Amino acid sequence: MLRKYDAIIVGAGPAGGMAAKVISGKNLLILLIEKKKEIGVPIQCGEAITEFCLKDMGLKEDAKWVKQRVKGVKILLPENKYFYSRENGLAIDRSIFDKWLVEKSVRKGAEILLETKVNRVERRKDKWVVKTKDEEYAGKILIVADGALSKIARQLHMLKKGEYLLGYQYKFDGKYIKYPEKEWFVMYWYTSFRGGYGWVFPRGDEYNIGVVSKYANVRMLKNFCKRIGISPERKKEINAGLIPFDFKFETRARGGAMIVGDAGGMANPVTGGGIHAALASGKMAGELAVEALKKSDLSFTERYDAEIRKTPYLHKSQLKTAKYFQGWGDEERKFLGKVMHGLEMENLTLFKSFLIGLKNPKYLFRANELLAIRKAMLMNKKYGW
Repeated sequence: MLRKYDAIIVGAGPAGGMAAKVISGKNLLILLIEKKKEIGVPIQCGEAITEFCLKDMGLKEDAKWVKQRVKGVKILLPENKYFYSRENGLAIDRSIFDKWLVEKSVRKGAEILLETKVNRVERRKDKWVVKTKDEEYAGKILIVADGALSKIARQLHMLKKGEYLLGYQYKFDGKYIKYPEKEWFVMYWYTSFRGGYGWVFPRGDEYNIGVVSKYANVRMLKNFCKRIGISPERKKEINAGLIPFDFKFETRARGGAMIVGDAGGMANPVTGGGIHAALASGKMAGELAVEALKKSDLSFTERYDAEIRKTPYLHKSQLKTAKYFQGWGDEERKFLGKVMHGLEMENLTLFKSFLIGLKNPKYLFRANELLAIRKAMLMNKKYGW
């Protein structure tokens, strides 16, 4: 028998969990489907968010999943140069956070199926039918949050093209790490990462140390650890995952279906961070779903595509900046270091870029690149690393 719901959400990560939270408790039948045995496991994330993220999403900080507070991000460049992006941040436990978010909707009546793989989604009259191995479920609204390799986004012919970054991360017990920066998330923007970066994120009693790039691999991660004086053999865990980089969508919404989070290519192409964007897209989709169901008019969900494209998460300066870094060598990175050493991102202005360009004529035409980077980084201060 076909089991019927008002809304079906595929995927119980931050995007799907947030959508469920928004829709639940409104006398609507909600089904949340997750292929994993345990929500949030394994970890596929650097586990960093800004304090603003929680305020923006209306979420209250919980000691269950907050590991440590930091002052912001310190970005290291060649020749011992660095600059800051100062915004209060949180190192979180993603597995606990994801469960915490989903539990909020379950307590309000949402159903959840774990260890359930969706094989296919199809449109039947005015319903979305979700097929698993053993059952079929029908929903008026379908929210697709099945991750970076979303099969559903392709089945629905919404996603036209997807490029990815690779991320590898070791977790270390803090007692084995002697690292000078304990109050900042640190990113190494070195050419050796081939357009990506390395990171060291302190998190109370442990550290996340990782690399992200189109060409990232375990060898790159091991070499990075050795370069900063940390023995890879001391790791207690390894995580890996695909990160959306440059996704081209025909649309992210059609006929009551909306694509959110990593499935919608919502990760930041500069940093690979995607928690805030996932939460925001899930929240927006959830709100539009409630409105559409309340008024019995699925056309309200069509607004999702236009509205999500206006958000900072998909601003064109983000992808521009990411592609600049992919094309830059040591010389350009050293130049950025000279421009920004010891400063915060706000200190880079058009006038300053022009003056520096006069002293370095070959870089004068690159003032626009510096300003695009500044624009992206200022957005990232609040909207995600």
